[in-house]
Amino acid sequence: MSSVLDVFRFRRKNTPLHRLDPRAKFAILVLFSAASLILNDLASLLLVLVAEVALLAVARSAGEWLRSLKGLSMLVAMILALNYLTLPSNRLFTALTLALRFICLTTAFSVFFLTTAADELATALEASGLPREYSIMFTMSLRFVPSLARDLQTISDALRCRGLELEKGGLRTRIRNYTYLLVPLIVYELRRSLMIAEALEARGFGALKRVEPYVELRLGRADYAAIATSCALLALTVALRFTSLYEAFVRLQLSIFGEL
Repeated sequence: MSSVLDVFRFRRKNTPLHRLDPRAKFAILVLFSAASLILNDLASLLLVLVAEVALLAVARSAGEWLRSLKGLSMLVAMILALNYLTLPSNRLFTALTLALRFICLTTAFSVFFLTTAADELATALEASGLPREYSIMFTMSLRFVPSLARDLQTISDALRCRGLELEKGGLRTRIRNYTYLLVPLIVYELRRSLMIAEALEARGFGALKRVEPYVELRLGRADYAAIATSCALLALTVALRFTSLYEAFVRLQLSIFGEL
């Protein structure tokens, strides 16, 4: 669980992707997310995944993504198994496609959050017209996800030191064991939220309607190029998706799987 949530933790690195404006990286996120949802065949989704992994390699963040993917392996296996067992036709092809779609979606968000600082994201949201209260709420929820993962690991280690084995026993026993984990976690996070509220109040949050940002974001040539390329690729993906050529491509893949 800790490795899955750790994918939301920003790592400051000097790479071309890290230097992009958050609005440009959001356009890339929209492109990959929309492509993952629109396309419904294995070959196209594999192409999307390869492009995402290439961006992660440029950002030198492929290792963090692989660790999060290892944590998601159980969920991916469940998606694959449930769809294969319940679908009436084209079971293997559709199950693999849905599992790959889930991986593409999580990878798209990994590209964004691993390379975007919370402060820059808040500034970009406020520059886009979002009220400061909502931008702070959104960015703080992302910033404290790694803290939640650390707290979860700390409580889990403390319970193991007291002799509670979380991973042993039947399904009912495991569910009961995890209730012992969730109760102290909820209490701990409620205490943290009260501390944050008091800190914001002590710093006069909300006293002024408009606050000048510490760093003003400006779109550069690389940002405009990334946004334009993302919009063009998204339009091309939507246009190709609803053509007869794409349908023939899907039927070809189904015939290869013997499920036509």
